Amino acid sequence: MRSVSRLPQDSGKPNQTSARPAKSSARTEVTGVANFEARLLDGPDDPFLMVAEATGRNVFLSRVFLAAAERHLLAASERLALVGVTDGAGQPVAVFPFVKRKGFGVPYLEGMDFGLADYFAPALLRDIALSPDETTALWRKVVKAVPGVHAITFKKLPRQLHGQFHALSAADFLKPMGADATTRFIHDAAGAPTVVPKKMLKKLEQIGALTFHEARTNAEVDAAMEILVAFRTARFSELGRRDALLDPRIVGFYRELADRDRDKPAGRLFTLQAGHHIVAVIYSFAYRDVFTVIAPAMTTSKEMQAGSPGLVALFKALEWCKGHDFEVFDLSVGSLSYKSRFDAQTFDLFEHQQALTPLGLPIVAEAALRRKLRHLALKHPELRNRLEAIASRWSGRKEGANA
Repeated sequence: MRSVSRLPQDSGKPNQTSARPAKSSARTEVTGVANFEARLLDGPDDPFLMVAEATGRNVFLSRVFLAAAERHLLAASERLALVGVTDGAGQPVAVFPFVKRKGFGVPYLEGMDFGLADYFAPALLRDIALSPDETTALWRKVVKAVPGVHAITFKKLPRQLHGQFHALSAADFLKPMGADATTRFIHDAAGAPTVVPKKMLKKLEQIGALTFHEARTNAEVDAAMEILVAFRTARFSELGRRDALLDPRIVGFYRELADRDRDKPAGRLFTLQAGHHIVAVIYSFAYRDVFTVIAPAMTTSKEMQAGSPGLVALFKALEWCKGHDFEVFDLSVGSLSYKSRFDAQTFDLFEHQQALTPLGLPIVAEAALRRKLRHLALKHPELRNRLEAIASRWSGRKEGANA
């Protein structure tokens, strides 16, 4: 198979021709600067957000994701802050998902994340891409839309998301995060296989016949979630690292999105079984034509791990996606070596921090330190686990202060 390819976006400058163009339309850039207005929306049920959801394929900007986050994840001092942007004619242009939080004793805006949103990609609600000048003018309005904040930050911004432009694709004020993400466009993968290579199956098939099953009832979802949490708890305990799925609030958040009482639940759980043994579980988002791998996990049995059940389950999920007409198989953030097996594209992620008053400077300084630590971890992989542990403890103290 081909190795993972990297899109040429390392400079942090806009490059709107290097990623796969949107299938539905070829968006072109226009010159000139429009007049923009931005306002704080009335939450996930604001009609403005429904416009964004009507054509969008970004689950992290969907009303179901934002509403569940509001219920499960926000501390008492935090508020969801969605910003809608219109042009001079009052037509919708963009939606930005933020959370209003406190850091160093002052309120600031942070791109919707909580470690659970894979990307920050504000929706673009028109077919013509914004020019760099338009993007700058629009951003000036956005930072003034929420009163009483002293800084604004976001991270994990791709130049394009799943081949489509977003409202900050042309931003020229971004910095490379020192992180990337991996995506396979299922029907554009140059004939690469979407079925499990046979040599991967031999060890697992010695245990028993393989079954890949989607949890289709709430009882099956509950059982799969319980196994997923158990597998990941054991794995991260071995690594000495913190995992989000140890937090009951986050388990509740994911569980709500997988509720089978919904017409089309965004959260989907799959189990891989060898004989009578469940050897891997995958939690994913299946939204529009995009399948995003969120939380894979495999058995704690060393004997069964030798058969690479986690990797086999991912290939089974890719096969499932092709059979269900998905266009995008998103392996999400991180550059772990197994992703190179999927004939996928790797692209860089960007971030931005901006102090709006002198009181916001410590927030920007902290974010700059985090960026330097990420770059240091790239150069010295042996330090990664230690730095992640430090970052986790720091995040835990901040969350405690915000509660």
